Amino acid sequence: MVFDGLTLQRAAAEISDSRGMQLKQQYQIGRTEFFFRLSKTGIEVSINPSSPYIAKGERKHNSPSLETPFSLFLRRHLNGFFLINLEQKGMDRILRFDFEGRDAFGEKKQYSLIMEFIGPGSNIVVLDEQDMIAQAFREMVTSKRTIARGLKYYSPDTPCKSLRGLSREEIKSHLLKSTDILSSAIRKSFTGFSRATAENIIGYLQLEDIPPEMIEEERLSEAAEFLSNLSSNSSDNHLFILEGEDGTEISPIPLDHKNRCERVRASEAIKRALESAGIETEIDRRKTSIVRKIEKSSKRIVKLIEKLEKELAELENYEVYRRYGELLVANLYRLKERQKEVELEDWETGKMTTISLDKKLTPSENAQLFFKYFGKSHRKELHIKKRLRVLHGESEYLEQLKEMLLQAESIDEIREFSSELEEAGIIRKPKNARNERKKLKRSGPRIFERDGFKYLVGRNNVENDEITKNASRNDIWFHARGIPGAHVILKRAGIEISVDAIHFGSLLAAKYSKGRQSGKVDVVYTEVQNVKKPKGAKPGMVLYRSGKTITVDLTKEMVEGN
Repeated sequence: MVFDGLTLQRAAAEISDSRGMQLKQQYQIGRTEFFFRLSKTGIEVSINPSSPYIAKGERKHNSPSLETPFSLFLRRHLNGFFLINLEQKGMDRILRFDFEGRDAFGEKKQYSLIMEFIGPGSNIVVLDEQDMIAQAFREMVTSKRTIARGLKYYSPDTPCKSLRGLSREEIKSHLLKSTDILSSAIRKSFTGFSRATAENIIGYLQLEDIPPEMIEEERLSEAAEFLSNLSSNSSDNHLFILEGEDGTEISPIPLDHKNRCERVRASEAIKRALESAGIETEIDRRKTSIVRKIEKSSKRIVKLIEKLEKELAELENYEVYRRYGELLVANLYRLKERQKEVELEDWETGKMTTISLDKKLTPSENAQLFFKYFGKSHRKELHIKKRLRVLHGESEYLEQLKEMLLQAESIDEIREFSSELEEAGIIRKPKNARNERKKLKRSGPRIFERDGFKYLVGRNNVENDEITKNASRNDIWFHARGIPGAHVILKRAGIEISVDAIHFGSLLAAKYSKGRQSGKVDVVYTEVQNVKKPKGAKPGMVLYRSGKTITVDLTKEMVEGN
């Protein structure tokens, strides 16, 4: 989604009616996403380097605000303040919000929020009354400027000029200084124009994209007039939107030269573009971030398993300690005191066995020492094996959690994993997690219907447990065999189950499993009464008996349903 200075001008024009409103609350709803709730409206802000934007909107979910130093600073210092001014810097991708209010001591205070929507450098900076940096989302030190608390704030330098205040002749003069083609001359001469917007101007005006000096004076004057009107019409809060095969394009310039387009309010256009492309990127970004954390935990567990298995291998021959102890006890009556070693007949094998001893100890004391070594090694073996069972279970669970997360189709579904991720130690628990989680509305399982049968497919491990627990004893449970995947429940409802019904349930279990990309998948199915959840087991982890296996080929069969 293109979000240049001219697009920001349209979005800011729509937000401008927020002047005079009180900031009630702010939420950091993602790593780079914020929501500001004012008395009569809401403002969505993203400083994601790949898709920065600002738009009017409403908070559509009840996930807790992230408790970061930046979000806490905003909450403590700006909540309750009034928005007294909103201004774009020239036609650049920088927006300034000025707030005024009183602090906890009743003293009158002013703060400004500087929002920079400049790709990788996107940022939000809080300034005090002297334009000194009080807080910043990203502190940075570069050769061109420094963003850090206690320093004076300076906007990023740009070689381009702002169109605002320039006459038509001045605009034309700047264009004629460029030897680039007209679209590049517009983009490089003036702030606020992306490559797409500059090219759309050329297309809309039906101009040749050639150097300005080669364009007829009348036509160049027409272009200069158009640019002047764009900069002066700061109250226009609409954008043009074009739905195409490659997604949704939004532009401050009419797109009729490409195809029939719509003129809608800036916020609506931005949201439609996000739904078309940007939101998918955000879903993928969040998945990637969490999967990376899960894989980090998995690697830690694998390393610990390898270490314990090595220790276990070293304990394999500890049974010999008990045998040595028994041989010594059986021969105590004829052993000399404090010997360095003894040679005794092993009555089980009939062979002579040489046993090294501690010559500082008596044969009896050496025997007790061997029994002690044996007992200690035996207890260590039991402890390691128990620990390994737990770690293998945790590793298996993390693989299951990762797979279910990868199947999430929306940001709301990703949020529903919060309790599992917290319990697994993947993410931290917010202080108000319990209250917020009660408010979180769950999506519910995926539901498919075919030939009169209903199928439920869990979206996450907690839901896998729920649909299995709440199923009737004679309902059919499906799961991909030996690999992570969703639980599938075929609701029997007293109807005789057909072969086709079993086959379709198996297809669903294969599709919503880790094997969905591999083609052929083995799926086990059985009645729900044969599925048990061990005490203390992780969400979604169960045992089953009397299962039958069916192999389905996803490369040849499509899964269809409602």
